[in-house]
Amino acid sequence: MLLNPWRDGKDFKAAALQYSHMTCHISLCRDRDSGSVSPEPFDGSPVINYTPSKFDRAHIATGLAAAAKLCYLCGARSLSPAVPDVLPFESDKPTGMPRSLNDQAFADWANALEKTTLGPLRTTFNSAHQMGTARMGTSEKTSVVDADGKVWGCDNLYIADTSVFPSASGVNPMITVMAIADRIARGIAAKMN
Repeated sequence: MLLNPWRDGKDFKAAALQYSHMTCHISLCRDRDSGSVSPEPFDGSPVINYTPSKFDRAHIATGLAAAAKLCYLCGARSLSPAVPDVLPFESDKPTGMPRSLNDQAFADWANALEKTTLGPLRTTFNSAHQMGTARMGTSEKTSVVDADGKVWGCDNLYIADTSVFPSASGVNPMITVMAIADRIARGIAAKMN
């Protein structure tokens, strides 16, 4: 429910009543364009300056439309993207009836979803699976940790999560991070013996 754009109380209540029959999907975008993090002048706390670029928002919209197409083909009766300018889609096809991406009403709706601008002042963006902020590498000039996950220039400080990725993978990193964390943990354990 957090991601549903607010339309009115009645719409929100109707969606809440369907919560036990909902599933959520995300469009994981590997950003092309970046932002910045700088210290706040008075207390040094981080100030994040990031707005998804037009290019990256178009990729997110393409991903949202692709997820909607998969859900529709699998029998979803209602599709509600977290996009303020695109109303939910309600299928008129009974459960179990064959579906096609060429079904006119759905095709028109999916096309509108893919063409939405995802205006940054009106759209909720979320971040998941942050990667590459403490990259692994062979040189302390271009990376934060070495091949064993050890922070350059520090004793007994290791990083074993998605931040050691050289860059964002663009896909769910679960299996990869499990393998990296296991390898780094085994290396630490071997040094302790």
